[in-house]
Formats: sequence, structure tokens, C-alpha cells
Amino acid sequence: MNRTAAARSTLEAPDLADLGRFLVALGDPIRQGIVVALSRERLNVGQLAGRFPLSRPAMSHHLKVLADAGLLVRERQGRERVYRLDVKRCRSAVGRLRKFVLDCCAGSACC
Repeated sequence: MNRTAAARSTLEAPDLADLGRFLVALGDPIRQGIVVALSRERLNVGQLAGRFPLSRPAMSHHLKVLADAGLLVRERQGRERVYRLDVKRCRSAVGRLRKFVLDCCAGSACC
């Protein structure tokens, strides 16, 4: 079995697409900063927008990308909606990515 076939055998297409969204979401420096900020505390859109050179609509867009990728959870706190990092899903995605890379490189001289 070649590396590509080995990698495909461990992850199905929907799971690869999920990991792709995860990686794309983390590929933007602003979103990386948002993840770091939310790893420390729960924040609402206004609080986050105040920490970055972004408008509230731009911040909302970045939060949507991160939430759609499964990195964030949005919760109600009274009249506000706050965001927090979904640590369990982040760990799961990192674990699946690690397994994919290790399986892909199994027996390969290039890795």
C-alpha cells in the first residue's frame, strides 16, 4: 500500500474536509490571535474587536470561520453572546491530524 492509500484508509473524505476547515481557520494571523485570546478567557465580539484592528463585522466574520471549523463555542451569558475555545474539539482535531501525518509517512523515507 502506498502512502496516499495508507492515509486514505485512516481518514475518510468528510474527516479530511473537517481537518481542512480546521487548518484554513488557523491559517490567518488574526484568527490565530483570536484563538490565543479565547484560550485565556471568554469574550464577546466587542471585547475581541477592541483587541484587534478590526471592525465588529470583520471580527464577526473571523469568529464565524473559527466556529464553523469547530474551534469555538458561542454561549449566552445574560443578554450577551460570548465565545470560548472548544478545547476538546481542538485536541481531537490535532490528534486526528497527527494520526493522518504519521499514517501517511509510515514506511516512507521522506518523513
